[in-house]
Amino acid sequence: MMNSSKSRQLRKYFSLGAGILGWFLGGVVFGFNVYAISLKQTFNYTQTELDYIASSGDWGECFQFPAGIVIDKFGPKVTCSISLIVTTMGFLLMWMATAFRIFFSSKSWLVCAFYFLTGFGPTFLVIPSMVVNCKNFDKKHLGKVLSLLSGTFGVSPAIIIVLYEGLFVQGHFEDAENQKLGEFMMMLAVLSACISVFCVVMLKTVPEDTPYDVIEQSGEAMNKTNDIHKNKNMEIHKNINDRTALVPEKTTKQIPKDMNCWQIIKTPQFYYVFLICLIIMGICISVVNNLTIIVESAQIDVNQITFTLIIPIFAVISRLFVGVLPDYIFQKWPFIPKSSILLFSCILTCISQMIFIVFNGSLIGLICASVMVALAYGVLFVHISIITINLFGLQYCGQNCGLVFLSNGFGLVLFQKLFALNYETNSPPGSHSCFGDLCTKWFFVLTSSLSFCAVFLNFCLMKIERDLHLQHDESQASSHQK
Repeated sequence: MMNSSKSRQLRKYFSLGAGILGWFLGGVVFGFNVYAISLKQTFNYTQTELDYIASSGDWGECFQFPAGIVIDKFGPKVTCSISLIVTTMGFLLMWMATAFRIFFSSKSWLVCAFYFLTGFGPTFLVIPSMVVNCKNFDKKHLGKVLSLLSGTFGVSPAIIIVLYEGLFVQGHFEDAENQKLGEFMMMLAVLSACISVFCVVMLKTVPEDTPYDVIEQSGEAMNKTNDIHKNKNMEIHKNINDRTALVPEKTTKQIPKDMNCWQIIKTPQFYYVFLICLIIMGICISVVNNLTIIVESAQIDVNQITFTLIIPIFAVISRLFVGVLPDYIFQKWPFIPKSSILLFSCILTCISQMIFIVFNGSLIGLICASVMVALAYGVLFVHISIITINLFGLQYCGQNCGLVFLSNGFGLVLFQKLFALNYETNSPPGSHSCFGDLCTKWFFVLTSSLSFCAVFLNFCLMKIERDLHLQHDESQASSHQK
C-alpha cells in the first residue's frame, strides 16, 4: 500500500514536470519582439505585415478551444501528439521560409499561417497540462498548481530572449537580416519536438483511491444521514405545541455541477466571465503591445527597454504567488462568492487606465500604470481558470477554459484596433508617428470606462453566485425538515 502511494505521488510529479515544460513551450511565441526586427529585415516586410505576423501567433495562442475538446474526449496522449505534429511543423515551416527569402518576401500571408501554427500547436500541451495536473492534485491546491504553470508561461519569453541574444545574434545588431534566424527556428523545432514527446509519455491522470470531490460528497451524505437520525430522535421528544423548525445550524458546502461547453453557454455566469475576460485582458494586452509607442508619444527621454522589462517581471511575480490567495480564501471562508477574486484585476485595471489619462506625460505615472497593468494581467490569467473550474466543474475544464479564453483573442483584436484608430487619427498628415497627449488620451478614457463596466459586471456575477448559493441552502434546509 505504501509503495502504491509513493508510485502515485511520483507519477503526479512527473506529470507536473511535463506540464511545466508544456507551459514553457506555450510562452515561446511571446518572445517575438526579440527577433521581430530580424524577421522584418530578412523578408523586407512592412510594419503592417510584421504586425499581422505577430497577431497571428497571439491568435493561435488564444485559440485553445479545440485543444480543450480533444483533451476531454481523447485524453492527454492524443492531445500532446497533435502538439508534436503541429508545433514542430510550424517551426520547421518558419525555418523553410528563411531558406527561401525571395519567394516568401511577397507571401507574408503564408508566414502568418506558419506563425499561427507555432502559437496554436502549444495549446495542445497547455490545456492538457492544466487539466491533468488540476485533476491529479487536491482541489484545495488548485490555485497553487495553476500559479506554478502560469509562472513558467511568463518566464518562457525571457529565457527565449536570452537564448536568442546570446547564441543567434552574433554581433549583428545593426544588420539584423544577418542574424541566425533560420537556425533559431530549427532549434525551436527540435525543442518543441522533445518537449511534446516527453509530455506524450509522462503526462497522465493519476487516479486516487478516494478523489477529493468524492470525499466531500460522501461527507455531505453522512452529514445528511446523521442529521436525519438526529431529527428523528428529536421528534420523539418534541413537544406537540413546539413549532420550531428543525434546521441544522450549518448547511453543507455546494459542490459545482460538472457542465460541458454546450451547457455553460446557456448560463448567465458564462457571459459575465467571458465579458470580464474580454475587457480586462483585451485592455492589458493592447497596453503591453503598444507600451513603447505610448512612451514615445509621451516624449519622455528614457530607455524603452526599462518599460519592456517591467511587464514580464511583475507579470511573473503575480502569476507565481497569486494562486495561493484563492486557496486560502476558499478554505477559510467557503461562503464568499468565488468570483470575488476577479475584483482585484478589474479594479487595478481601472485605476491604471485613469493614471494613464492624468499622468500620461510623467515618467513615474507611466511606470506605476505599467506595473498595475502587468499585475492585473498576470493575476487575471490565473484567476480566470480558477473561476471557470469553480463555477462549471473540473470534468470538462479543458473545453470550458478554452472557450472562455477565446475572449482573449477577441479583446486583442478589438482594443488593438481602437488604439490604432486613436493614434492614427491624431497623427499629422503624411506621418506615421504621433506625439502628445491626444495620441492615446481618448483611448484611455474609453478603456477606463469599460474597465469600470467590468467591475460592475463582476458584482453582478457575485450576486448571481450568491443567489444560487442561497437557493442551495434553502433546498438543503427543506430536505432536512422532511
